[in-house]
Amino acid sequence: MELVAAAPYLALAAALFGGGWTLYSAGSVDAVPLYDAESATDPAALAVVLALSLTAFGVATLAFAGVQAAGRNSVVVVTTYGVVVLCIALATAWRTRAYE
Repeated sequence: MELVAAAPYLALAAALFGGGWTLYSAGSVDAVPLYDAESATDPAALAVVLALSLTAFGVATLAFAGVQAAGRNSVVVVTTYGVVVLCIALATAWRTRAYE
C-alpha cells in the first residue's frame, strides 16, 4: 500500500526532473508561461536558476516518495518536506529577482 501512496510523488519527481532538464538544455525560458522576454536581463541565467530549482524540488520530492514507500511517513516528515519546499521556493524567488 505504501508504494501506491508513493507513486504520485514519484511521478511528480520525474516531471520536475524533466522540466529542469528541459529548461537547462534549452538555455532559455521562452517556453515558460507568463514569461515576459522583454523584461528579463539574462534569460540564460534565469533558465539555469529555474532548472536548478526544479531539480531541487525533484530531489526533495523523490526523498519524500522514498520515505512514503518505506512506510516511515509521520507528521515530522511531512512538515520537513513542506519546510524544504518553502525554502526552495523562497530561495528561487530571491535569486530570480536579479534576472527580471
